[in-house]
Amino acid sequence: MAEFDTISIPISDGTEKEFAIMNTFAVEDKNYVAVSLIDGDEIKDGVYLYRYTEAEDGDMIVETITLPAEYKRVVKAYEKL
Repeated sequence: MAEFDTISIPISDGTEKEFAIMNTFAVEDKNYVAVSLIDGDEIKDGVYLYRYTEAEDGDMIVETITLPAEYKRVVKAYEKL
C-alpha cells in the first residue's frame, strides 16, 4: 500500500473509522478533503468528501457537508482535479 496521511473520522453509528487522505482542495474560500476508507492495510474504493478547518495545533477538524448545493459544487471541483 502506498503511504498516505490518515485521519480518524466519527461516523453515524458513533464509532470512528480510519481514512486515507487522498487530496485536499479549496472551493469558494472553504477547504475540503477527499478521503477513502482504510480496511486493514488496504484502501477501499470510493471517496468521501468533507469540509475541514485547521485547529491551532494543526489538526484537521472535519465537518460533514450538509447542504446539497454545496456538496454538488464540491463534487464538481473534485472531479476536475
